[in-house]
Amino acid sequence: MNAAAPSLMPLWSLREDCGFRSVPGDPGAGVVSTPWEEIRLDARNPAVGRALERMTYGPVSLDNVLPGFSEGTGPAEERPQYDALDAVLGRLQHVVVRTLALAGGTDHVTVVPIARRARFTPRRPDAHAVHRLSRFVTLTAGPEGWIAESPLTAHRVVLHTPQAGWLVSCYARPTAVGEVSRLLGLPVAETSLVVGYLEAAGMLVPGTPRADAPDTYSFAEDEDTVLASWSPRELLVHQRSRPGAHDEPVGEYGDPVRPGGPARPRDNDGIAVAPAGRAPVSAAAPAIPLPVPLPAGAGAGRREPALSEVLAARRSERPDDGRPLSLDQLGELLHRSAAERPAGGRPYPSLGARYPLELYLTVSGGGDLKRGIYHYDPHGHRLSPLETAPDLVDELLAEAAGNAGLSQEPSVLISMTARYRRTAGAYRGTAYSALLKEVGALQQTLYLVATAMGLGPCALAFGDTETAARAFGLDWRAEPGVGEFVVSAFPGGV
Repeated sequence: MNAAAPSLMPLWSLREDCGFRSVPGDPGAGVVSTPWEEIRLDARNPAVGRALERMTYGPVSLDNVLPGFSEGTGPAEERPQYDALDAVLGRLQHVVVRTLALAGGTDHVTVVPIARRARFTPRRPDAHAVHRLSRFVTLTAGPEGWIAESPLTAHRVVLHTPQAGWLVSCYARPTAVGEVSRLLGLPVAETSLVVGYLEAAGMLVPGTPRADAPDTYSFAEDEDTVLASWSPRELLVHQRSRPGAHDEPVGEYGDPVRPGGPARPRDNDGIAVAPAGRAPVSAAAPAIPLPVPLPAGAGAGRREPALSEVLAARRSERPDDGRPLSLDQLGELLHRSAAERPAGGRPYPSLGARYPLELYLTVSGGGDLKRGIYHYDPHGHRLSPLETAPDLVDELLAEAAGNAGLSQEPSVLISMTARYRRTAGAYRGTAYSALLKEVGALQQTLYLVATAMGLGPCALAFGDTETAARAFGLDWRAEPGVGEFVVSAFPGGV
């Protein structure tokens, strides 16, 4: 790249949710407001105030404020101003956006800090330096181009131009800067500048030559034993479901999670409407009312165990010769675990009391209920039989048996689906994470009730999303499967 006439121009700006103002009565002080805090600065140096003010309007070349600032080539007599501005920008690294623009003024690559820990110190690797795209990077389409993100970094990168996207695509495998330059027909210096930005942002990881294998490279993230336990998808879900490591809104809509965050009315949009496409209820078989158990300690019958006893006895049970549950047993299990209580709410907790979980029971037959699939109504405490093809019933039960380690079908498979809009329509960023926690809470409640009743309960690690969606007649995007649980009666009873 020709330093006198660069084809890429470094630009600087503050995040859009930041501002700069002077302090009344103190002409030597300035304040930068950020999503996390207000930072008081020494702005007595004129260059500092001019630079920060211009950076609030959008990307600007600081060479227009201090000639030669980008390359550090300014005159010696201006050194105090350079040092002052450099020190201020160092304090503001977590809110300073760095852009590389083409000579015509078009943005090429932008690096945006998204967390307080963000630090950005790009270097210029030489032509022989080898990099690879981090295996944790995801690329999504955005309004200004491709957006590259990683749960391991405190930045996101916007690839504004097709050429920027082509450069990133070259790094799907380990590649040298000089090779990328040759493939794209770009000067090595220009390629190096972009690669340095992507490396500093955590999107590209540098390779180290392996002594034991010529022309091969090792990468630090592949050798990290902590990262070996994480898949890219799971780590991304974890990082984006909790605040602190990113700048996406998290929390209830309407709450001041961060300045400039979108507000949305807190309503019940879509909650009262049944998800489109649910398998039709059988016209030949009306809804089946379930028995309501007597209150604990009322009437004659089995002794109610203490909670401490139930907790001590709880474990996954897989009776391979389990018996079907009677209607009384099924009614008690569902009523004590999942039925709507007279005062509202259910026996298990739910974020914002939204209760997005729906229960579908796949019954093997042989007892009070015919073989088939039933939807549970927690408000009316009843089961509605669905018109589901027999082969789908077979598939669900066979898969559940395999997942539970059974040699025959379980008596009852309880499938949990989530009406996602119930939670996502009210909470930002945390909806899916909250759903999984709610599944765990419901499964533990089922475990404790089943244990107290002397039944054999077992939560399953996973289920087939496609089969369940077809069996229940659902659009999995609106109501995905999120949990499975099997239960049987022990052969000899209790």
